[in-house]
Amino acid sequence: MKNRLLLLFTFSLFLNFSIFAQKQQAGPVYVDSAKAVPSQALSKGKLVPPESEFKLYNPRNRGINKVVPGKGLPKTEDPALQKKMGEIKAKAPLFTFDGAITRSTPSDPTGVAGPNHYLSAWNSAFRIWDKSGNPLTDAASLASIGGEFQNEVLGDPIVVYDEAADRFILSQFSDTPESFLVAVSQGPDPVNDGWYTYRFETNGVLPDYPKISVWSDGYYITTNKNTNTADESQVIYVLERDKMLLGQTAKVASFPLPGVETNGFYSPAGFHTVGKQLPPRGNAPIVFMQDDAWAGVSEDHLKLWLVNVDWNNVASSTIAESQELNEAAGVSPFIATFDGGSFSNLSQPENAPDIDALQATMMYMTQYRRFSDHNSVVMNFVVDIDPSPAEHAGIRWYELRQPSGGGAWTVYQEGTYAPDNHDRFSGSIGIDTRGNIGLGFTVLDDNPESPVYPSIRYTGRFANDQRGLMTIEEQSIVEGDSPDPNTRYGDYAHLSVDPADGITFWHNAEMFRGVDRVNKIGVFRIAASTGNDIGPIALVSPQDATLTDSEQITVRIRNFGTNAQSNFQVSYSIDGGPAVTETFTGTLAATSSQEFTFSEPADLSEIGTTYTITITTSLSNDSAIGNDSIEEEVRNLPPRDVGVTSIDSPATGQNLSASEEVTVTIENFGGEPQQDIPVSYQVGNNSSVNEVYNEVLPVGGAAVYTFNETANLSPFGRYKITARTNLTDDFDPTNDSETKSVANLNCIPEGSDCSFGDGISYFELGDILNERIPCGDGYNDFISASTDLDRSDGNFTVTVQSYFGEEDFEKFSMWIDLNDNGVFDDEERVITSEVIAAPNTSYSFDFTIPNDAPLGQHLLRIRAGDTRYEGDLNDPCSVMDYGTTHDYSVNVTDSTLDIEDFILNEASLVVLTEGDSQYRVVMETSFDQPLRITVHNILGQKMLENKLENNGDGYVYDLDMSYAARGVYLVRVGTRKVGKVKRFIVK
Repeated sequence: MKNRLLLLFTFSLFLNFSIFAQKQQAGPVYVDSAKAVPSQALSKGKLVPPESEFKLYNPRNRGINKVVPGKGLPKTEDPALQKKMGEIKAKAPLFTFDGAITRSTPSDPTGVAGPNHYLSAWNSAFRIWDKSGNPLTDAASLASIGGEFQNEVLGDPIVVYDEAADRFILSQFSDTPESFLVAVSQGPDPVNDGWYTYRFETNGVLPDYPKISVWSDGYYITTNKNTNTADESQVIYVLERDKMLLGQTAKVASFPLPGVETNGFYSPAGFHTVGKQLPPRGNAPIVFMQDDAWAGVSEDHLKLWLVNVDWNNVASSTIAESQELNEAAGVSPFIATFDGGSFSNLSQPENAPDIDALQATMMYMTQYRRFSDHNSVVMNFVVDIDPSPAEHAGIRWYELRQPSGGGAWTVYQEGTYAPDNHDRFSGSIGIDTRGNIGLGFTVLDDNPESPVYPSIRYTGRFANDQRGLMTIEEQSIVEGDSPDPNTRYGDYAHLSVDPADGITFWHNAEMFRGVDRVNKIGVFRIAASTGNDIGPIALVSPQDATLTDSEQITVRIRNFGTNAQSNFQVSYSIDGGPAVTETFTGTLAATSSQEFTFSEPADLSEIGTTYTITITTSLSNDSAIGNDSIEEEVRNLPPRDVGVTSIDSPATGQNLSASEEVTVTIENFGGEPQQDIPVSYQVGNNSSVNEVYNEVLPVGGAAVYTFNETANLSPFGRYKITARTNLTDDFDPTNDSETKSVANLNCIPEGSDCSFGDGISYFELGDILNERIPCGDGYNDFISASTDLDRSDGNFTVTVQSYFGEEDFEKFSMWIDLNDNGVFDDEERVITSEVIAAPNTSYSFDFTIPNDAPLGQHLLRIRAGDTRYEGDLNDPCSVMDYGTTHDYSVNVTDSTLDIEDFILNEASLVVLTEGDSQYRVVMETSFDQPLRITVHNILGQKMLENKLENNGDGYVYDLDMSYAARGVYLVRVGTRKVGKVKRFIVK
């Protein structure tokens, strides 16, 4: 049972400790040493098979993160978002192979290339391969290393290659006692050279989630430890590298992170040196993101510390806050918190468990490389690319630079890689000797029409490409066969750069075959490795627009090779027709791109037609003809086609006014700029408000427009707002309008705490299915989601889940506002205090509605929370200490009604006068059969007869009587046998 008072007291102490610990510098908080225990070569007879009993590794260290509900920027789309995949065609992986097949949960894939070997490890075993992916050893338990590793299989392994020393490093942790176990190969051959093994005790605390990085003066290990006191307790460990390479007794010093803010699980990172050139000793950087959704963080930023270790006088060693790189320094705001900090985030196909997105983690590794004129470091972490309730994971990545002689770090480039609707997470990033960047990651999508099981892919960029973009088209290492059977994923991936050539990337990550977890290794290059290789990468122009019969064709050509090229042929063809071939006479430098414009234009003049343009290059000695041709589609857009794509305000609120601003977004779908666009909005079936957007809207452009005339939403209740454009000769009227439901409520109980998992995380009723509901500020507006309730059926079932459930304390209640007054009365409560006894478990509850319930749309409110604390669950306005409140809509129908019953007993017909002899005939109802409208004069002569369709809230007909004589008229709506009649006057 959770003890909230104890947790709150602990949190209060944490705040006090944080305030007390606001210091810029700290010394080591723990110092120890360990002797080397040598271990011999890995002979076949020495290898111990991996354990056959698979288990869940280290679950106890993964408590829910703590966030401040409603806090944090951005409130809109990620400002660094890359929405389109790179256009440079990349080569497929050089080869792939299975590094491990296991059922350990998670497998913790890690692996690193040396000059002649690839060493792979997982929970809790390892295997060594040659550089072609052939195994040199059997899979073996980590205990096979011997020495201090004897009989140790707790896991969480990490392998590292120290290029400057030509050594492999392998680690795991131990709880007998709590320690790091570290093995250093005695030479470059991990099979035959033997190992020095060490046990570095960690002062009684298990060093969860350790990650190793190499610096000139030590092996640095970051951990997830002492989350409530990370600013004063041991988090960073430094091992005495010089002594370990010699197999001598080595010291360990541990440091806090002064000034850090953490929120439960967290993982900083040390800068890991790749390449033979080590940095100067000292000033070893540590980095961690700080999300402004967390308590104590006012702005999203990257925070850096510098560690200086004096091995001759360890007590004088220091860690000091160094830099905070915020928005002014080039770090765009980010959302690094998922589902209020929980560890169940990303949907999988087949209703498999939601996967942990690995939030609050600097993903392994943070690679540092020295160049002739600067030093670079690359890093990444997962972000949610927009603040909507649905999670959409992307990868925020950075390249920081500093002068080659040291000094402050600056943001050279940043980006958020999320080029489509798939989730991307569990990234690992590296930089090669030429400054090219490779990024491996996991892809996931639960779309039932095109599901993507956890799959491993990569992208990248060349050093001279446009900053902030992964310019290489995404490539697959392996596509997943099955979903993850558990929420735990990874818990990380590992990309390394081959020291043999400095340009080959080795990526190791987790996918699934049935119940097996497979660590798949993909080997790929971005850098040019052949002399002669060119190809087209993009059609620059024309783009989608209103096109002519003489369009100039401009293409972008890439030199993928290491030799400059000139005087080669370039061709284009339209829809498979005859090719137009011309000569590129300039010089295309190695690993660069240039644009080429054909002198012969193309006829693309047919409106609405999508043309396929094939672009081809021809180089006589091209070494890779597979990238010599691309196809691009271009659409000749109709000149006039605009529409409203969103209604941005008003929004559901408490005590809305009689003068609410109405703001919409207008988009130009056509091929010509548009100006003076008629735009309107309508509340319910009331008269429309008609205005004009006067600015120029370019092709493909979008603009936000606020109407001058406000909307009266002061009566409590639900409103349907429809906004549309009314452009003359608009090509496609189906994209003209948007509809939004908002409500004016007498109360919105914001401010309940759901960070412990209280409240509703899953809600299902009829057609409404809402999963992974975010915590927010305790209240969420979902009234645009609606389902039908046929009152003649009698009984209905609602299904809910909560992240928290304990005995009889977490309870659920529900109301339907049947009288549509925006107030949820006691007699409208249809479910009262039903128990949610266990977390992440579905509970179904039955309810009824009256058989005479009013037909049409009504608001539905649900509430859940811990009833031991302040706040009345069954008072729909009460703010609960712990819980959530959500609003939806339901549409009450009755399948037993015949048309006569409906029209005579349920419907109400009104005629609204809109001025200038314009009228609006409205019969509001949810009945959806087609009806007919007729208008007669007082003499009985029929003036009009037409068909009427229900628009969702009733039948509406705009009636123009400007040519009719003054007098009394009758309007009738119904069938030919029965209907409603209303009299109106034309003056």
